[in-house]
Amino acid sequence: MFREFQINRIYQGGLDKGADILEGLFGVMKQHRISAGIISGIGAVTEARLAYYNAETRTYEEKAFPEPLEIVSLKGNISIKDDAVCPHLHAVLSRSAFTAVGGHLLPRTYVFAFEFEIIPFVGEPFVREFDEATGLFLWKK
Repeated sequence: MFREFQINRIYQGGLDKGADILEGLFGVMKQHRISAGIISGIGAVTEARLAYYNAETRTYEEKAFPEPLEIVSLKGNISIKDDAVCPHLHAVLSRSAFTAVGGHLLPRTYVFAFEFEIIPFVGEPFVREFDEATGLFLWKK
């Protein structure tokens, strides 16, 4: 399954200290009517919340990290779910001891410093629908 998209612009910017990363990026997508594309980012957070999808139990296991962390990598895509724009982001975060944690980025992950790129696609966005085989909302074929 694949689609070909065109790119005619790139948004590059930052979010203010204290901003919720998901809320901030969602605001940019809403302001510029972005419904398909990719997101990347680097920086640091004052605290984070991540999730891991447990395929056996078909549930997300959430964990809070109430500590400063560096964003080694933040990557994701933009599509549609339940008739709304859906940013799907994963992050790898580094601790001061040079160990890393990673997973699905959740709300209440707050910026210390954050720089991002959003590359919107021109074309019909993918739509997420429930997939019985995995228990996840995946792109409709």
